[in-house]
Amino acid sequence: MAPSKTPQPPYSKDERVLCFHMEMLYEAKILDVQPTESGDGWSYKIHYKGWKSSWDDWVPQDRIRKLNDENKDLAQQLLAQYKQLQSGKAAKQPKKGGRPGGSDLSSARGSEERTAAGTTTQNNRNPRRARDFDLETVSGGVPFS
Repeated sequence: MAPSKTPQPPYSKDERVLCFHMEMLYEAKILDVQPTESGDGWSYKIHYKGWKSSWDDWVPQDRIRKLNDENKDLAQQLLAQYKQLQSGKAAKQPKKGGRPGGSDLSSARGSEERTAAGTTTQNNRNPRRARDFDLETVSGGVPFS
């Protein structure tokens, strides 16, 4: 009886491919190949080109595409669609905390306004420093350990 041939994975170790991460296709390199637990496919450990190795991930075969001109064009189309959606969202949604029809003044104020009269205590300390001073007084000036 002849030994049974194990089917070869469609992608091999060290092969450059395109791999889906969320809705985008990124250039990647296959670091390792393993059969799936069910034995009906393959899992690939991939490294996304230009990304830190902390992003290396085991992905199923259906997230990988051959690195060819057709798939590169698909990656470019997905990127263009993503940018178009992002620019549409930015134009429609006001910034968080922003006032309708105006700007958010809380971030535009200088430190002079934040420390204006009325925000100091009787011993000329700002409120936060006054609380620290009160704690020091209550604890007898002994630092907490």
